[in-house]
Amino acid sequence: MRRSHFRERRFVQKVCSLILTIVIASGISLWPTSEAQAAEGTGTSITSMGYFSAADGPVITKSGVGQASYGFVMPIFNGGSATWNEVVQDLGVKVKVNGSWVDIDSVGSFVYNQNWGHWSDSGFNGYWFTLSATTEIQLYSKANGVTLDYKLVFQNINKTTITAMTPTQGPEITAGTTGGAGFTYPVFNHDPGIPYAAVADDLRLYVKPVNSSAWIDIDNNAASGWIYDQNFGQFTDGGGGYWFNVKESINVKLASKTSSANVIYTITFNEPVRNSYILTPFDGTTFTANESGAIGLPLPKIDGSAPVADELGNFVYQIRINGQWVDLGNSGQSGFVYSANGYNNLSSANQWGYWADHIYGLWFQPIQEDMQLRIGYPVNGQAGGNVGDNFVYYTFVGNPDAPRPDENDHGDIPLGTPNDPAIEGMTLVWQDEFDGTRLDAGKWNYELGYYLNDDPGTWGWGNAELQHYTNSPQNVFVQDGKLNIRALNEPKSFPQDPNRYAQYSSGKINTKDHFSLKYGRVDFRAKLPVGNGIWPAFWMLPQDQAYGTWAASGEIDVMEARGRLPGTSSGAIHFGGQWPANTYLSGEYHFPAGQTIASDYHVYSVVWEEDNIKWYVDGKFFFKATRDQWYSSAAPNNPNAPFDQPFYLIMNLAIGGNFDGGVTPGPGDIPATLQVDYVRVYKDGGGQNPGEPGPGSPSTIVIGDEVKGLKKTGDNLLFYVNGATFADLHYKVNNGTQLNVAMTPTGNGNYTYAVNNLRHGDTVEYFFTYNPGQGALDTPWQTYIHGVTPGRPE
Repeated sequence: MRRSHFRERRFVQKVCSLILTIVIASGISLWPTSEAQAAEGTGTSITSMGYFSAADGPVITKSGVGQASYGFVMPIFNGGSATWNEVVQDLGVKVKVNGSWVDIDSVGSFVYNQNWGHWSDSGFNGYWFTLSATTEIQLYSKANGVTLDYKLVFQNINKTTITAMTPTQGPEITAGTTGGAGFTYPVFNHDPGIPYAAVADDLRLYVKPVNSSAWIDIDNNAASGWIYDQNFGQFTDGGGGYWFNVKESINVKLASKTSSANVIYTITFNEPVRNSYILTPFDGTTFTANESGAIGLPLPKIDGSAPVADELGNFVYQIRINGQWVDLGNSGQSGFVYSANGYNNLSSANQWGYWADHIYGLWFQPIQEDMQLRIGYPVNGQAGGNVGDNFVYYTFVGNPDAPRPDENDHGDIPLGTPNDPAIEGMTLVWQDEFDGTRLDAGKWNYELGYYLNDDPGTWGWGNAELQHYTNSPQNVFVQDGKLNIRALNEPKSFPQDPNRYAQYSSGKINTKDHFSLKYGRVDFRAKLPVGNGIWPAFWMLPQDQAYGTWAASGEIDVMEARGRLPGTSSGAIHFGGQWPANTYLSGEYHFPAGQTIASDYHVYSVVWEEDNIKWYVDGKFFFKATRDQWYSSAAPNNPNAPFDQPFYLIMNLAIGGNFDGGVTPGPGDIPATLQVDYVRVYKDGGGQNPGEPGPGSPSTIVIGDEVKGLKKTGDNLLFYVNGATFADLHYKVNNGTQLNVAMTPTGNGNYTYAVNNLRHGDTVEYFFTYNPGQGALDTPWQTYIHGVTPGRPE
């Protein structure tokens, strides 16, 4: 809900015309905006408050059917000498109840992040409320008693149905260069006094290309490619209306659900005619960073006019480093990280991305030093074509005082060794050291094929990848204490589309239904392959899709790498709505000089806590995301969603795909092999030696303060549970019949059960049902291979 109010505020403050759109084509982002996050404040007290503008108080009137949403910018504090971030600890909110001011947190009808809260957007901060009656709000200083009153007036609207519609704009409309266009709501029932809210439930929105005869209902229809708040939406200025972002000319139809009333608009998108592809500056070639270190650069003109969306992927961006021009997208050389979702103010990296405001451009932040950039375009107009000298050269004047986020508080983490997983203060709860002769089927599953859910439209796993996955020992095998996932030249077609061939075979394995975790630390030690189109990954998906299909329920990428850029690896989270209404945050690690993803084994780690996720390589911090940045559209009132559910582990080696822009392997790049030394999962706490009953043992499961696991004595296993009111063991040997037994109490909440006379190589799979005092719980399945699983005393 909080984010929906950000959108509303953005429309109120930033829409200068109907052509200015909010989000443009996939992969393109806005001018950098601040993420919504709670400020800690500096302890400054409030001595005065004044309304930010006439539109922000003291009286704000809204209308709606049953309820309305209100928002206002924070007041001016201390005559403008203090910001909200500085006074937030002194700022409180009251609401008038029965004539008396009462702190809002003590009023049961107000729940933070459900019907009221604060918002942050583009450097502005404020409050939002969802109300069904006129309400008086008071902001106050806790230290000095200074107050500022607001009256939020609610006007209820009665619903009605539509009998007629008359356009107020158009119906012929021309889209701008970026494809942005829009129109205000029509007059309903020949009565200009009927607002949109009164008829909203009776209104349906359809679109179609002008050369098509099939109307598409785009209401909650993401599969159509029309995504609300991405390429279409609504604005509130001037009575409100619809906006669209188009790449072709379309018709839009507003139609009544209960009558034949409708109105049809035509949005014409005029693609430019190019006689050549020569670049010229759009508006100057020297740009100076502002106080925040940001620079906005309009893309150059092509043949005398601004570029359109389909031309953006053809541009070449290069920055001058040590006298050499290097690709801006090669972050290991350029020092700039692409940020698709705007400036990430939790990262200290130099960042860049796209913006759109009538025209397209690039943003950069923070620019603290002078630098040179050049932008080129292929002379034949084709992506990847020869650029020659078709460049425009730019000079950036840096601001040495521009702020850069401080990451000094993000310390490095200690690591275990290849032979000893112990880490002080950590409990090892799951591991695979790959010391056997085959993949442990009690821990890992194979994923097979070339399609998602057997859908022919999802070839390449829905991501244009070029490999099919197998369970062949040629693609996945354990040897010399290492897991090997190998990609081979092995074309194959599938029944979903016999004429389409996956050119390569490879491997993908996961722990779904064997092991999952909610919060904790994962270490993954591996040597990665290099080469064009090589894409090794270690990542996590939710065991259950509690918030809907990908990516509404989240994804955590512990490590992804592009084989053509061996000096860099990355980590990311994916979240938001269901595809394609999803988004992501990512960060990159740059290896020290002389090291690469393939030069040695490196440890890739993620530390996942309730309110943040951090990424490391070889124990060195490089990226952080917080719950103030992520969200799930399916759970707008849950600030931890979607990363508050158990996730399972995945490893794979992909070829090609969209991650690296469709780059394909060259001669000699295949075969390629991902080699994994170990995967280890930890929780905080513990410290006992492996093999002993307690949280230090690699054979233990720790949930809360209870300890469950096993210890080995000769050919006997002793299973134990500490801290419970009852405990049952469920186990099977060598994939035999599952046995369910009651464990023997030994006093003080401790339970044991022995499984004896095992042979070398026997596989025991087990889990516990126990009661720690809050009802019966089941632990995850665990696997032990007698005489093979390391770290347990003989």
